[in-house]
Amino acid sequence: MSKLFWRKLRRIITKEKFALAPVSVQLVAIFIASASVIILLSPFLGDLSTSYRLFADPSSYANAKGPLQLTVGLVQVLIGLVLFSFIISVMSAALTTLIDNIKSGSLPYLKKGHIIIVNFNVKLPLILDQLNIRAKDRGEFEDVILLFSDPELVKFFRTQYQNERWSNLDVFVRQGDVLAFKTFDRLSVFNASGIVILLPDHIENDFESDNFNLKILTTLSNNHTFFQHLSERHINRRPLKCSIELSNNPDCARIAKELTSTESGSFFAVITPGDVIGSILSRAKVDVVYYKVFFEILSFDGSTVHFVDPKRFSPTGKLTGKSFKELLLSFEGGTLLGFSGVTNEGRFQINLCPFGETLKSTDWLLFLTTNIKEIKYTPVSMSVEIQKSPHILAPNEVASKNICVIGDAWPLGNIHDFIDVSSLAALEEASFVFKNPSDYFEPKFLKRLHEGNFDNIIINLNDELGFRLTMLLISSNQKNQAFLSKIVSILNDPVTEQLLSRKVLRSNTVLSHKLSARYIAQIAFQKNLDLLFSELAYAEGAEFQLLEVGRHIPKELLTDANTIRALLTAHRMVYVGTVDMEQNINLEATSFEGIKQILVLIHHNDTLNITDIK
Repeated sequence: MSKLFWRKLRRIITKEKFALAPVSVQLVAIFIASASVIILLSPFLGDLSTSYRLFADPSSYANAKGPLQLTVGLVQVLIGLVLFSFIISVMSAALTTLIDNIKSGSLPYLKKGHIIIVNFNVKLPLILDQLNIRAKDRGEFEDVILLFSDPELVKFFRTQYQNERWSNLDVFVRQGDVLAFKTFDRLSVFNASGIVILLPDHIENDFESDNFNLKILTTLSNNHTFFQHLSERHINRRPLKCSIELSNNPDCARIAKELTSTESGSFFAVITPGDVIGSILSRAKVDVVYYKVFFEILSFDGSTVHFVDPKRFSPTGKLTGKSFKELLLSFEGGTLLGFSGVTNEGRFQINLCPFGETLKSTDWLLFLTTNIKEIKYTPVSMSVEIQKSPHILAPNEVASKNICVIGDAWPLGNIHDFIDVSSLAALEEASFVFKNPSDYFEPKFLKRLHEGNFDNIIINLNDELGFRLTMLLISSNQKNQAFLSKIVSILNDPVTEQLLSRKVLRSNTVLSHKLSARYIAQIAFQKNLDLLFSELAYAEGAEFQLLEVGRHIPKELLTDANTIRALLTAHRMVYVGTVDMEQNINLEATSFEGIKQILVLIHHNDTLNITDIK
């Protein structure tokens, strides 16, 4: 044992080992050397206290007496100065290293309840905006860890963005090898509340960026302890909110789901441009109002979706067994959208507009509300059945519109689910994609846009071309409000969107990245919302529909919110909000002055039972 001790000691006191040793080891070595010098020289200086004073305080040398004390004391003073300078050097080097680690993002994170966001892309600041809104509304401060693989991204983020923008977030920027689990372990991944893996911007090729994210996902799923942690959280109905962003390649999405799935469900929500966001954008090409609906609901600022335990309103379980229709009419301060629960296999499920069904003991309530604390339950009597009004008609599931699409920056996606056959045929003839960008500005083409009698003109170009064409159409049609209202510009850049969305331009804008950022932010706090928005975004199951005032519902019936809610309930529809003449959305509206449409939630199975459809 003694030989081993001296061997290790000899290794530490070599120059190289000392320089590379941790600060604590260096300081211990210096203190041991100092103590040894003080003790060894004390017999020559009179006593231990005198030896210490000469070592620690060079001015004490003035009190030295006799040749021996003067000589040995001088040596003691010089050794003390050298060793103290070593301490200062070690501490300053440690401070410099600490500052460098902070700047480079190499420090660990030891708290819990944080969100880890991996990689950088243009949606990241927009996601942080939404997280900040949520934290501010809740009066809390959220910790967010940004993990980048490239040190240059750390410098870029620190240079471009100021933390003052997110006053209710503590943003910690970290850098490390994202393909090594120890990097995530260093960031307390087991204590995190959520993980978001964004599609990296610094890799331009979709194939390579997908592979990069799949490697990160594999790194996490290959760690047995962490995978077991995900499984236990899922079984205990406290799932870790995990999501991964990929391109439109279907193989990648399938791989990601298989990597993180068990019999009880998937641990990661897979986000691609062609799924929920793509479907919303496809429907926005038919009617921009639907984009605005999702844009509002996905924001943390305003009406949002919440899962609420029924015991909040009735601790004794008195709500169990009550019908959806009765519960829908019994709540104020929020709109009941449906129920959520878990199957016998442990899979989470959402049941929207479950007319004819009752609340189970294991179900939760699904609300749309601005403030969950304002939801009040007041039982209503269902002794008298609410009669259907013959004047209320259900809208068509598909629209009949003459749509023109300019460019192919975003694919048409599943637009065929939202328009009829004749409209789809007209769309194929009115889709314009030119190899030469200047062709979009030719007078003949612009004239065709005016004479085409289109209901919607969708500018589906890259941001630069889209901005120029939109500005040209607006500037040459300032007095033609009817034509301007047809223009819908699909953009990525938030700055360009802000320029075009000003009232003086009177142009409808669809911001794909901002919509996607809001969706990712929602899932970061409630992973199960991906099932909800998947059902709402697609044509199957429950979806939002618009009732035209004067066509589907008489204006005379629009008296108050409770009356409208009851009337629509008789037709198996859920009242959600209103749309005014300028196509602005007002969720859970109580005023009906100057509105043109009523927004409802309706299930496709219910529309099959309605004979009066227009």
